[in-house]
Amino acid sequence: MQNPSLMYHSAKNFTMRGAVLSFLCASLLGSTQAAVSSAAETVSVASQLPLSSNVSFVKNEFPTLPLKKALKKRPTSAQVYQRDDKPLGDRSPFLFVHGLRGEYYPAFRWTKIIKKFTSNADFDSKYKVYLLRHDSLSTVKTIPDFQSAIASLYNASQKRPITILALSIGGNLVYEGMHDKATDNAIRLAFTLGTPFRGSPIFCMDWLQYSVYKNLSFPWTRIDHSLAYKYYFRKNSGLVSDFGWDNADASIPNVGYFHSSLPLGPKGDLTVKREANTRLAELNSQPFDKKKLITYSGYLLNPFMMPDTKRKIDTTVMAPYTLLSVKIPSHFGREHPVLKWLNRDMGTIIAAKDIQNKTGTPFVYQLNDGITPVSSAVFLPQEACANAALVHESELPKLKSATDVHLARVFRNIDHLTFIDGYRPLNASSEIRDEMEPEAGTKHIFDWMLSDLLQFDQSTNKIAHE
Repeated sequence: MQNPSLMYHSAKNFTMRGAVLSFLCASLLGSTQAAVSSAAETVSVASQLPLSSNVSFVKNEFPTLPLKKALKKRPTSAQVYQRDDKPLGDRSPFLFVHGLRGEYYPAFRWTKIIKKFTSNADFDSKYKVYLLRHDSLSTVKTIPDFQSAIASLYNASQKRPITILALSIGGNLVYEGMHDKATDNAIRLAFTLGTPFRGSPIFCMDWLQYSVYKNLSFPWTRIDHSLAYKYYFRKNSGLVSDFGWDNADASIPNVGYFHSSLPLGPKGDLTVKREANTRLAELNSQPFDKKKLITYSGYLLNPFMMPDTKRKIDTTVMAPYTLLSVKIPSHFGREHPVLKWLNRDMGTIIAAKDIQNKTGTPFVYQLNDGITPVSSAVFLPQEACANAALVHESELPKLKSATDVHLARVFRNIDHLTFIDGYRPLNASSEIRDEMEPEAGTKHIFDWMLSDLLQFDQSTNKIAHE
């Protein structure tokens, strides 16, 4: 409302036009003053309510989810959105952090999980859902933005600790951001799904090309695989520089220069010095409280996990089926076939000779979800990576005692996107078990998440009361 002294003129400046304007302003002022009077009464009543009943108790300063049209633009910063504009009230913030290219999808690909979680009365009474949109193609560069976004959400929520669920490299963003003390203090729990904490061999270009060179003899297949990876990683170079394997298990071989005689075939210069991700290795050697982490991992079944006879049947008799169900759909960008293809190629990445002698196989990454090996997703400690090869399914139950996070789980026959869409290959049952704790029974993947989250709540509440 305007200042009254600016609405009226002194008598010496009186004109008929001024009189008319003054009359109109006075009329408007009368109705405005009535509205202000009513609002003042409302504020007065609200100020007398208990604190938890006051809707202005917590700031409501984040936008709701963007429209589909806005999702086409690449984000320039890390932005927090609220799922709805209901007040936080007595609840705590729950933040979803998407993985690769999730920023271009509605609800950043979290729709199914959010529906599952918010339909649970316990979850809905404890948490308000927020979502982070970030540039997943430049994750490491986004870390300062992420830290600022966390500070903003933390302060707007009356400094209530934030619980986070993150997919894939979204988990790397959270983990790396938590190396800042203020960010770490603001985060209560980081629940990660398929996150490559130690990177992934599939993001090591020369190592991958060398394995294609050694494993594939048919000319067209060699060229097809080689060109596909060259093209993809040229467009997504950040994956190679940021999330290549940290070589905690010393599996990268020292080969040197190699070159296929085929035009456009695989070639490269494979050495530990060139290929190992020293940035991640250094980061992972720094002190960090891993008890704030719940880490989920999974792996697909592939023929290289089978005995020799079954493997030969699968790679020969079943080759036409694999062509139609995996390779052709992969070239059309179908995500689950792509992950199955990546799973097979990662499963046949060739380890260093010392590791081959130790494990009895050149293929030590058979347990992977198409993007992340199990050892990386559960964030196996450095010592365990170096001393305990994780090659066969039979080794999974004893892996539990080697983990040092709050809780780690490994699920059989799922891929990297099962965590957000519930997909199971070949119409397998939606009920799955934790292979490190098979006696815990079976649940849908979303039920596992919700159960572990609420269990974490109970354990932390118990500690707080004690």
